[in-house]
Amino acid sequence: MSIALETKKLTIQFGGLKAVSELDIQIPEGSIFGLIGPNGAGKTTVFNMLTGVYQPTSGQISAFGQNIIGFAPHEITQKGLARTFQNIRLFKDLSVLENLLIARDQSIESKKYGLVSSVLRFPSVMQSEKEKRKKALDLLKIFRLDHRSEEDAKNLPYGDQRRLEIARAMATGARLLLLDEPAAGMNPQEKNALLKTIKFIRDEFKITILLIEHDMKLVMGVCERIAVLDYGVKISEGTPQQVQGDPAVIEAYLGKTEKKA
Repeated sequence: MSIALETKKLTIQFGGLKAVSELDIQIPEGSIFGLIGPNGAGKTTVFNMLTGVYQPTSGQISAFGQNIIGFAPHEITQKGLARTFQNIRLFKDLSVLENLLIARDQSIESKKYGLVSSVLRFPSVMQSEKEKRKKALDLLKIFRLDHRSEEDAKNLPYGDQRRLEIARAMATGARLLLLDEPAAGMNPQEKNALLKTIKFIRDEFKITILLIEHDMKLVMGVCERIAVLDYGVKISEGTPQQVQGDPAVIEAYLGKTEKKA
């Protein structure tokens, strides 16, 4: 079994607070893995460490067998990891297609042409640009956005903006896709379509997916294995059925509910 992502004793400390403490996870290639937990559990902090936004205090992170600690976010993207965000971060004044073309520029294959050949528009560069545009349009078709390719991203309905952000992450050539609450703000019909889309892109593109999500119906319906965080500590890991029945998980969620009440 090949491993797409592995962390060992991954820890980050802000002052006297350990936001994530000694996290061990192992995600097989081609799987859909969920990372869940109550608000403030440390889930997005984990994503920020995996993508180079934060540097861990201690511990290890490896992606496809390579250490990725110490690399900048754009370097990690070129190693095959791409993410979406809780708050949509599109280039809203650019077109739908332009958002994907910019993402293609961050892919490994786009780096094989130097500045001179790009400026002088050598035939090889022109052919590459043509292929880049075709791949971007193919992705938009998969996400049912091809008919809106020339519209400004800011004019898309909310659900379409969410799908565009996932498509843009994929356009980098990602082998591991990190989705941070992709269903946030979606209605039930959009969430159902998202579930099918996540399964489709994993099966069609052989991409590994790590998902943070609060919608338990979506998580349980799409993830094959789930890890649960509470106050930065992993309290459970297993299949959806195992996690749902774990008393520690039930206590973490019910405890939060009772405190709010």
